[in-house]
Amino acid sequence: MKLKYGAAILIGLSLLELLAQGGAFVGEGAERGWATDGQSVRGYSVRTSTFDLVCLAVVRCVGTGLLLAASYRAVFGSPLLGLFNFAALVFTVVKAVVVLRADEASYPASAELTHAMVIAALAFALTQVLAFFVVRADTRDAYLRLAAERRGGYLGINDAAGDVAGGGIKAGGSSVSLDKLPPSATLPRLISLAGPEKGIIAVGLVALLVAAAAALAIPMYFGKIISAVSDDRTASDTHAGEDKLATSVLQLIVVFVLGSLGSFVRGWMFTLAGQRVVARLRTRLYASIVAQEIGFFDANRTGELINRLSSDTQVLQNAVTINISMFARTLVTILGGVAILFVVSWRLTLVMLSVVPVISIATVIYGRMLRGLRKGFQDALATAGTTAEESIAQIRTVRSFSNESHEVARYTGDIQASYAIGKRIALTYGSFLGGVTLAAELGIVLVLWYGGRLVLHGSMTAGSLTAFLLYTLTVGINLAALASLWTTVMQALGASERIFALLDRKPLLPPTQPGVGVSLPELAGAIELRDVSFSYPTRPDTVVLDSVSLTIQPGFVTALVGPSGSGKSTIMALIERFYSPSSGTIIIDGVPLDELDLAWLRGNMAMVSQEPVLFATSIAENIAYAKPEASFAEIVEAAKRANAHEFITRCEGGYDALVGERGVRLSGGEKQRIAIARALLINPSILLLDEATSALDAESEFLVQQAIDNLMEGRTALIIAHRLSTVRQAHLVVVVEDGRIAEAGSHDELIARGGTYSKLVDRQLQA
Repeated sequence: MKLKYGAAILIGLSLLELLAQGGAFVGEGAERGWATDGQSVRGYSVRTSTFDLVCLAVVRCVGTGLLLAASYRAVFGSPLLGLFNFAALVFTVVKAVVVLRADEASYPASAELTHAMVIAALAFALTQVLAFFVVRADTRDAYLRLAAERRGGYLGINDAAGDVAGGGIKAGGSSVSLDKLPPSATLPRLISLAGPEKGIIAVGLVALLVAAAAALAIPMYFGKIISAVSDDRTASDTHAGEDKLATSVLQLIVVFVLGSLGSFVRGWMFTLAGQRVVARLRTRLYASIVAQEIGFFDANRTGELINRLSSDTQVLQNAVTINISMFARTLVTILGGVAILFVVSWRLTLVMLSVVPVISIATVIYGRMLRGLRKGFQDALATAGTTAEESIAQIRTVRSFSNESHEVARYTGDIQASYAIGKRIALTYGSFLGGVTLAAELGIVLVLWYGGRLVLHGSMTAGSLTAFLLYTLTVGINLAALASLWTTVMQALGASERIFALLDRKPLLPPTQPGVGVSLPELAGAIELRDVSFSYPTRPDTVVLDSVSLTIQPGFVTALVGPSGSGKSTIMALIERFYSPSSGTIIIDGVPLDELDLAWLRGNMAMVSQEPVLFATSIAENIAYAKPEASFAEIVEAAKRANAHEFITRCEGGYDALVGERGVRLSGGEKQRIAIARALLINPSILLLDEATSALDAESEFLVQQAIDNLMEGRTALIIAHRLSTVRQAHLVVVVEDGRIAEAGSHDELIARGGTYSKLVDRQLQA
């Protein structure tokens, strides 16, 4: 919670108390005269006076305002205001005991006023104490940051918003403005998601007002109908009574119809707005995820990201649209009901409202607890979803090792973790519901007790008390609904923290956007690595490449060889700019890689990996993925050059045949040839081949190698290969060992040297 919000809560409560107590005091003075004991300063008595209650409200309001105006430290850094509120609570309790146990005959003129004001003062005093400590605890981090800023430094405070930056605010020596702290999931920001739907929501709000007005009018017409049939009348007045009854019934039917139409339009508009919000949010979230650098996906599991897209966004749907509708309807009903209650009996209304601050504070405390629990629950569900996604995606491996029971146990463990948090949510909800229900019922008992006294003293009729109780129940039901809505909002805030973190996260590398960077008239394919070092973001302490320098001539085939883990694939990943070097520079055609237009560069570069990735679409769509605007003739031509046309035509459906998830319906050689056809389709100037034939049988390797030869013709090619047949044709062979270039030259030159490459070849020949 921000400091200004905490201060606003404390000031708001003080002002509300001052208005309530001051209004009652002035109203009673005007009604009974200012010379009564309750109004007289000179005749002050703890038992009969209410002047002290007004003074207490004035001192609290003015004192809180002055302390906040002077310094936040006076409120959030010291217990001064807390001690004052506690002392006020003690005084109010003592006064309540004295007043409520006193003989009514000693102050008959102001008994109702005194009772009402004492009960209200007791409720406000308790609420002020609770609110102070809740707000003080909730704003502690913000106060510490403000205090540190004023000292010229700042603290390393870990908060939920800091997750966006990956671990909070780092300790340092410069100052930090509170306005520049990482954004977090706040209620205004959550509601702002529905901003583009304000037109639809406005129509829904108008319909909501119609429905709420109809609901508030219903008790009034019930009263008219009851009056029409219960009033004493002569026989001659029976016909007039029947007319009055019929008119009231017809008017009530009109009210019902208007209320139903309003509810129909409200439900339609707000549900439609909710669907639009969640669709737009999922699109934005997905766009933010796919724009992240590759290192982000190394650190985050796929299942968790998918859970954010599906489950978390669904939680937000109702919170920002339908719940706005329900909140507005409930609020209008509460305000309208309270206004009617004040008309019926302002004294009794003050007594009834005395329980509202207590319920409100309890709701805020419960909401804070639920928000944290819900966030943990969503995270646990994301973990379970990740486990399920991995197991199902690799079901063949699971089945081959007979590990079904192990995977079920893993998933069960994750679900049990979420269930444990769910039990705490259930217990917290039950405790809150029971406490709020008890407080509301005690409020009704208080109204019955005090209202009964008013009836006995002739200050109120039994009919008015009955009407008051009916409206009190209406207000109570809507207050309970408001608390339930607050619960839903807190759940949405918990789920939204990760969503907002993803939306706010800026990629460490610029996303692929056409027109951003340098585009050359033609890409020759000259590549140079100058003193490049690199460590993966997930393993920053492990040096993968150490001061690597390498020059690749345009139109030449360069082979990278070396043991597994030596850094060969990393060099390719850096050329593709999946990552940025920790140090050093990569230059393509004389231009630093980080200055080039990535969309243009990747449109002139193609990669074929050892395990090609195919999408669960048709063969033609997979080939055309590199060039969506390609004609069918271009697709067929690319397939022919990749030695794929023959097997494609044998498939049922031909080019329209579906390949299955990740191409499971095709063999390894067939998938590889489709990947090569995809690369041929864009006619790349630079070709990157990562062990494209290492996992194939002899026949498939022959066909794929032919396709690769066609692909490499006239292009700069960088290939990673272990097989001697693939390496022999390279113009330059580069041996990578332990992240460094061990040696480089042609195949014959390196064999003649008898170094690392010669030993690798000997081992392969011996095998």
